Amino acid sequence: MSSDFVRIVNARNGEMPGVIDALRNRTNGAFFLCVASSESSDIEGISAAGASPDLRRITPSIDAEALITGKPSGGAELPVSPTGVVSPVVITRACTRLAGFGITVVDCGTFKAPDLENVLKVGKGRSRCVSTGCAQEYEDVRELFYSGLEIGAEVGDQCDYVILGECVPAGTTTALGVLTALGVRAAGLVSSSLQKPDHSTKDRLVSDGLKAAALLLQDVVERPLKAVAAVGDPMQPFVAGLALAASTRVPVILGGGSQMLAVYALAQALLKTDMKALDNTFDRSISVITTKWVVDDSASNVGELSRIIGAPFACSCPNFRMSRHEGLRSYEDGNVKEGVAAGASMAVAHIAGGAEPGAIVEAIDRCYDEMVPVRL
Repeated sequence: MSSDFVRIVNARNGEMPGVIDALRNRTNGAFFLCVASSESSDIEGISAAGASPDLRRITPSIDAEALITGKPSGGAELPVSPTGVVSPVVITRACTRLAGFGITVVDCGTFKAPDLENVLKVGKGRSRCVSTGCAQEYEDVRELFYSGLEIGAEVGDQCDYVILGECVPAGTTTALGVLTALGVRAAGLVSSSLQKPDHSTKDRLVSDGLKAAALLLQDVVERPLKAVAAVGDPMQPFVAGLALAASTRVPVILGGGSQMLAVYALAQALLKTDMKALDNTFDRSISVITTKWVVDDSASNVGELSRIIGAPFACSCPNFRMSRHEGLRSYEDGNVKEGVAAGASMAVAHIAGGAEPGAIVEAIDRCYDEMVPVRL
């Protein structure tokens, strides 16, 4: 295996190298794609997860359908960015084949439910815009968290490792909201699916939301889920709960950049405040893996963010210049960057599945051939 395909960004006292060693030659992995929607995605300029507000509302369901079946239902096309770059679901689907892990789709609260059999429905519905300061009801957030705890306890006994992925348009904005509410100075650090992120709009939305919520830091310290209720999204509490429960038994990888760093910070805050629900166990293995395009983004600094919150953090480093497809080569120019746990899926295909970097790009190219219609 190539030693530089997975780059360690924050080792966290040797935890990240330990995770990589623990994943080698593991064959029984579980992958959860947790989809959710926020009305924040209707605001132009903060998300590339769809070329228009209406399309961004259905991106989570389309990505989930494409990951499982290879194509969206009803003749829809794969989500593309405003600049025409294809969804990272192409990357993840290819890597699920290489690594051979099982997939579960979880609907945490969307505009449109995925048209699939066996979708796990846990949410009450989409979240409101973060600017309202009341993105979700607190009791609904608690219910999502405890659903995650329950499922995480079960899955931890059934596999060698767990990957938790997401598809939440505008999720980096809700990530900024939760991090800020938790007391993390994350402004300007969070990444974006856009080449040139609009940090000012994200900052304004979060600032307006926190003012409207009138949250006191002490309130959030005592009840971290209040941060999610005020300015978060439905994916965050569910994934935090699942990660905390499953990680007492097996390594858990949060697949993503800013969004999963926010979930990591939320999980650590919960670990300090609700020990009865979390079995009073500190021995957990939770790490975050993203793509090099997120880590190397000059318009953000997720590496610094990972160090601030103390998250074991790494990134996969494919060379998409080798791809046959312009829609994939564009990733090297900072388009889209991440989503559907693309970075974690590539890393696990390499570490656990033993696939070499060139073979990973070739597999992604073949998947692109299958999933993306040829335009004449």
